[in-house]
Order: sequence, then C-alpha cells, then structure tokens
Amino acid sequence: MRLSALLTTALAIGGLCIGLGCDSKPKGDGDKSATSTASTPAAAASTGSEAAKKANVIDLKKAANTKLGKDLINLGKDAKDIGDALQAKGPGLTEAQFEALLLGLKDCKVEDNGIDRKCEAYTAYREGRKNRGTLVKNWGGMLSGMGQKHIKNDSPAVRIQAANLMGSIFGSSKESQAAIIAAAKAETHPPVLKAMLRSISSSIAKNDEVRQLMLEKANHPDEKVRMEVVGSLTSTWAQGTEGTLEKAMEMVEKDASPEVRQYACRRLGERADERALPLLKKLTEKSDDEKLYSACVRGVIAMWSSPVPHKAPSEAAFKHTIALFKKTPRSKSHPPWTSISAVEWAAKKRFQDAAPWYKNDELVGVLMDVVKDRDANWLARTGGVDALKRLGATPAQFDDLAKAYADAAGKPSTDKHVLDKIEKAGGAAKAPAPK
Repeated sequence: MRLSALLTTALAIGGLCIGLGCDSKPKGDGDKSATSTASTPAAAASTGSEAAKKANVIDLKKAANTKLGKDLINLGKDAKDIGDALQAKGPGLTEAQFEALLLGLKDCKVEDNGIDRKCEAYTAYREGRKNRGTLVKNWGGMLSGMGQKHIKNDSPAVRIQAANLMGSIFGSSKESQAAIIAAAKAETHPPVLKAMLRSISSSIAKNDEVRQLMLEKANHPDEKVRMEVVGSLTSTWAQGTEGTLEKAMEMVEKDASPEVRQYACRRLGERADERALPLLKKLTEKSDDEKLYSACVRGVIAMWSSPVPHKAPSEAAFKHTIALFKKTPRSKSHPPWTSISAVEWAAKKRFQDAAPWYKNDELVGVLMDVVKDRDANWLARTGGVDALKRLGATPAQFDDLAKAYADAAGKPSTDKHVLDKIEKAGGAAKAPAPK
C-alpha cells in the first residue's frame, strides 16, 4: 500500500483533507461532507469514498480499520504536517508525530531478523526516519530521549526501535547506556536483546558496565545473541578492554554452536591482536572441520588485511597467510575460496604505509601459484584473479595465467570460468585455441 494513499485515508477518516490526493477546497456535496460533517470513522468512510476514488487513492471503507489509520486519527490537526513531513515537504516530524509512528509499531511481528518489514506501520516509521528534518532534530537528543522513554514498552517491536534510537557509532549517551543496560538485564526476547547490545557496542571500552554486560551475555542460550556479543568483543572498539579477547577465543573453542565458533574465529582477527594468533595458527595448520578452517583462515587474513586498515597490522599473520597459501597439496577446501579475496585490501595505501614490512611481490607470486593450481577450488582461483587485479598484477602476469589455461578455451568447464575471469581482469591476451 502506498504511504501517501494510506495517510490520505487515515486523515480523511478523521475528517481532514491534507493535500496528498485531496483538494484543499470541497468540490461538491460528497467532498464537503467528508471534510466537515464526518464525526466518526464509519461516517467518514461512507461519505468520503467517492472523493477518495476521484483522488485516485484507496477506498476509505477498506482502510477505515487499518492500524496506521486508527493511530493517525488521534493526531487531529497535525495530520497535514505528518503527511508533508513524511514526503519531505515540511520541516520534519515533531516529537509527538514521531512518537505516534514509533508507538504504532506495537502490533508488528518480531522475527529472528527483527521487525517484519511487511508490517504497514513499520513502512510508515521508516519513511519518517528518512526525512532530513527528523534526522537533524536528533542532534538535540530528541530521538535518544524517546528511546529511553520507551525501552521497556510492552511491545517487542517498539523496544527494538527504542534501542536503535539510542545507538550511535560515536557512542550512545551515558543516560542511554544506563537505560539499555538496565533493560537488557531483564530482556527475554532475543531479537530485542540483540538490538540493545548492538546500540551500546561502541561504548564497550568507555563504560565498564557495557563490557561486563557483554561478557555476561556471551553465555546467553540464544546463539544469535551470542553472535552479537562476539561482534562486540572482537571489534576495534574493544581494544584494550580486559577479558574481551580472551572470551572471544574461548567461544571459538568451546561454544556449543558450530555457527558461533565459525563466526568468532572469522572475527577474531579484526582486532589485529597477536595474542589471538597462536589459536588461529593451531586451527589453520590442522583442522578436520572445513567450515571452521575457512573461517579461521579469514581470521588470520583479517589481522593484516582489512577494509579499514589497522594502525598496526600483524606481520606475523601476513607471514602465516603466505605459508598457508603455499602449502600443498591444494584442494577444494584449501585455500578456502570464501577467504582468499580478502587479501585484496592490502592494495590500500593506508595499509602499506602502516606495514613497511609488506611485500606485494611475495603475495602476488603466491596468488599466481594458487590460480595456476587446478587442484585448488575453482572459486578460490577466480578469487585469486580478482585479488591479483587489485594488487596490481602486470599484463605479462595475466598473459602468463591465460597461457596456463590455453587448453580450457572453448570447453565449458570450471577451468573455462577461470580463464574467462583471467581475460576479463585486463591485460591478458586471448588464450590460443587448442590444436
């Protein structure tokens, strides 16, 4: 349902016309009665249907009982301002208007991944958040204050958004942190608890109560909550905090969920803390668990190659990565195709400035070997080609790779996919057709 149509409906139900499809002046008895004599939703629905049809919006009879319509009826004269604000025509929602949209979420279902995005009220709420005027007002603390007010609401959907309103990558306020910590200790709904933990994660080093809460929730029975905790414990925000890296390493080895163990091992390198390297080495030098192995290789790479370069990338982790890629025999799981392309961030100048020990030729050379080795997973080989392109492999090197796959030309196969990728990467001559 279009938001403008829904708002027109809701406000017409309350006896108003807001310019989202209605004219500002009545054009006939039907329109006049809809704007001046309708005193109840039912009356408005019956007298306004023709006007709604003329305005090319939904029939009021069908929308009289929509949840958002009922909620907006109570806003009275502010209805036009809400309609304008949601369409970015006005100065933005007032606090009362935004609060109405927030509380309108009370009946939205909450699933594992959060609020049901098909919920009508959630659509309106998201539109409200898009308005630039609303976002500017948040600098004054309006939204975080509203979050504090409703963090213990009976509705899980409202609590999720209340927590989100208090979060910030710059760190939530002390008042918001206190409100969330108190609510999180009593929260029983996993998706809501995840939202609460996420909203204060960036304050883990600034507020010891946040750190203690994360360590406590690392033992939560819900694995998705534990994954949220892992994200906090392994983030750069947690640098220098007591017991957080140790807890993450413990979860890698002892958590009851394979998915949590894998996620924790993949994330372990994000802090570039070499205290984690002995564990990562142990799990990548020998492992019977392919998924855990792949995740831990990614963890090793993350210690030196990261989308946001580390201030002090790990030289030891780089050397271990080179050793892993050189190790033969290669196979469908070694090196893991899900991890190999992560080395491409070494192309960033900020990384190279922070890593005077880095040897690009050495990394390019071992990637060339991986791409040529047909025992390696073909997806690992294509990932290697992508990385080589980012790392500045020369036209001659791509030409060398293309010649190594000359026999794959014109033959549908995974090797042909690798050859196509090589040729597309640039600088590679077309491989000659086999004789």
